[in-house]
Amino acid sequence: MFTKSSGFAFFTAILLGAGYASGQPSAADKAAADKLFEEGRALLEQSRLPEACQKFAESDRYDPSVGTRLNLGDCHERQGKTASAYGHFGDAARLARERGDRSREVVAEERRRALEEKLSRVRVTAPAAVPGLEVELDGKVLGAAVFGTALPVDPGKHEVEARAPGRRVFREEKVVPAGPATVEVVVPELVVAQVEEGAAAPKGGWTTLRTVGFATGIAGVVGIGVGVGFGVNALQKNAASKEACDAGDPTRCTEEGISLRDAAGVSADVSSVMLGISGVVLATGVVLFVVGGNEKAKPAERAWVVPVVGRGSFGVSAGMEF
Repeated sequence: MFTKSSGFAFFTAILLGAGYASGQPSAADKAAADKLFEEGRALLEQSRLPEACQKFAESDRYDPSVGTRLNLGDCHERQGKTASAYGHFGDAARLARERGDRSREVVAEERRRALEEKLSRVRVTAPAAVPGLEVELDGKVLGAAVFGTALPVDPGKHEVEARAPGRRVFREEKVVPAGPATVEVVVPELVVAQVEEGAAAPKGGWTTLRTVGFATGIAGVVGIGVGVGFGVNALQKNAASKEACDAGDPTRCTEEGISLRDAAGVSADVSSVMLGISGVVLATGVVLFVVGGNEKAKPAERAWVVPVVGRGSFGVSAGMEF
């Protein structure tokens, strides 16, 4: 059993002036650390390892001590988390060395060395020629100097992820067995990312087909407006022509009345044609806009909408080339 403090360490600290006095935990922090440590010891004796490890970790956060870190390492070793235990024993040895606690430094180093042959490791190698390459192990970025080094990890699942600008993400999960064992992860040359044919336009933009549909729809709306304008003009001229004609016989009109009536007829015809064509154009634009939003639709290389006016008829010619 490792106690949180020792008379030897305390006496040595007094003689040496305790160089770590600055930033020293408050009395309240120490009291909280002691309480958490005691609870951790009780849980450890009951083999409630996850809870015990959490208590020791919190105790060390309030008031770092050699005894707490030794117990934390022991707790993780019992859990089978050899890499975590290895790290905590190393922390305990360094802290003991700083505080002149030689006896506990020796204990911590012995426990640490005893774990070296039991460690599970992951060795990641990656291509060096990829600009901007970033490799992560369990969410932590690995520096280039780490590639090829067998890193201690706790047994269990571990994920390696690699990414670079303009390249597809590489992701691989490995189950690392209890040590001694070393698992190799080789990051391949990342594949250049390419936009697949028929893929949706980037966020914030439209496909070509949707853009054509929008423009066509706008043209249809404008055409309808023009048609309505000619219709209103026809009604106005027709009303004006009646004032220049005999109320009892509408066929008897002055030259001005006849001219106004003829002009009203022309405006009415233009209005009918414009409204018909523009309605079809607007409908075509709506269809193109909706179809253009389908991510799986193959984009059109060319699209057209052409009004067709014949003798006594009107229409629209629309088409797309893929």
